[in-house]
Amino acid sequence: MKKPLSVVLAALLAVSLAGCGQSGGTDATTAAAGGAQEQETATEAAGGTQDSSEKNYREHLTIAFESQITEMDPQGNGNANEIHAKLFSMTHDTLFRYNVETGEVEPNLATEWDWLDDACTKLHVKLRDDVTFQNGNPLTAEDVAFTLDRISSDTQITNYYDHTEVQGDHELTIVLKTGNVDFVYILSRPFDSIVNKAAVEADPDFGATIGTGAWINNLDGYVAGDTIELVRNDNYWGEVPKTKSITLVYIANSSSRLMALESDEVQLIYKLASTEIDLAKSNSKIEVKEFPTTRLYYFAFNTAAGPGTDVNLRKAVAYAINKEDLIAAVGDTGAMVAESFYGNAMAYLTNEFDEKITYDVEKAREYVAKCGGNTSLKLMANTGDGIFKTMSEVLQEQFRQVGITLEIEEVDSAGISANTKYASATHESMIYSIGTNTWDSDMGRLFSVGTNSNKAIVDDSRISELLIEGSACVDTGERASYYKEIQAINNEQCYYVPLYYSSTTIAYTAGLEGIVINPTGYFDYSHVCLPE
Repeated sequence: MKKPLSVVLAALLAVSLAGCGQSGGTDATTAAAGGAQEQETATEAAGGTQDSSEKNYREHLTIAFESQITEMDPQGNGNANEIHAKLFSMTHDTLFRYNVETGEVEPNLATEWDWLDDACTKLHVKLRDDVTFQNGNPLTAEDVAFTLDRISSDTQITNYYDHTEVQGDHELTIVLKTGNVDFVYILSRPFDSIVNKAAVEADPDFGATIGTGAWINNLDGYVAGDTIELVRNDNYWGEVPKTKSITLVYIANSSSRLMALESDEVQLIYKLASTEIDLAKSNSKIEVKEFPTTRLYYFAFNTAAGPGTDVNLRKAVAYAINKEDLIAAVGDTGAMVAESFYGNAMAYLTNEFDEKITYDVEKAREYVAKCGGNTSLKLMANTGDGIFKTMSEVLQEQFRQVGITLEIEEVDSAGISANTKYASATHESMIYSIGTNTWDSDMGRLFSVGTNSNKAIVDDSRISELLIEGSACVDTGERASYYKEIQAINNEQCYYVPLYYSSTTIAYTAGLEGIVINPTGYFDYSHVCLPE
């Protein structure tokens, strides 16, 4: 199945700073964010047109991350974040590859796939027959079945996956409990990379570090939470990288990361502080890329109990929020205002509603007047995070101007998780963020009854119907109508108030090539290299 390219995808920066080669035939180009930036070819981004075969490259590079890598198992507990995804993209391979530029899934370890039924519950897959794991074992359908069976904590898989029927060394059928045409997109995530059954069974602690990817974990150089050492896989089934070894290192402080880049201790860093962007750009030895991400910041009501059950209060809040001022306050200069509660890289994003809710003080006061005096609201926020602390204070003042009293309940990240579970939620309202994916059925995480990602505690029968119908629908026109209706219902009911999609930055040594940027944060550094 091919996914139609969302119009909004063109508003995201899909960058491939290439020149070192990409396995699987991914094109290396740069698409401009929002049409505001000029497109640049891979050679322009690298600063030249020299053929890569004529270049000499540094043998070793160091990449600094802002968060700790604590897991080297793609299916390990607590690994589902952007940092771990970057590692798994280098050391392991998935069945399918998501092409950022086209919005389509392409072959990777799988060469062919097809739905065997109209309900999209049986996915037939054929595998490459020329792939070996880094321990020399051949890739087989048994490894794929083993990998899918061991994914136990990932609801995006377990909500659908039932079992796998192996039909030979390189052929299998994946059987789902309920249909989802997007399942191939889900299986393109680095967290669903294929591991070697024999290696994991022989070594439960480190067997899953063995993948089929272009880079091999050098466990002798591993320092938990601090350093990952990678060596090139010279037997890689795809294009072998130009760089021979890479170190991934944890540097928590943003200024320290930038200083390490300036001194050439590292050659690539992620997430500059907003105050450091101009400084980095002024250095001719450094290149900086800013781009919007698919991380959505939002305000959510507890619509099952308390003041959030009143739709008039919910609408008053929605009209009271000045999103531009909120973005300015948190200092995210590249952020995009969110007009719909939906992923900005999804095909069926829309902002066409009967009542388009934008900042309007008078409208907010009109709805406040309909609340019968019940205009006090508690906001639960992780104030240990500077962004949420600032947002809380700004919202408190914005609400005050329309007659809503906002009391801030300060908790840490663990408190947020504990107090906002679907079955036992205690919050009246909250601010939070979620990294949205590129497939439309991903919105089921936020609206499905019983899921802990459903922070608004939504139990809307029509939305539930639409989620089921949309996930198994192959007709793109019908599918679009289902997901647009979900957005319209949320806009009308204001279960969630979308705020903005955040932006981020990377900075790297001038001339560095081979970075593939995905707005979801699932970057691929497999072919990063630096001409000497």
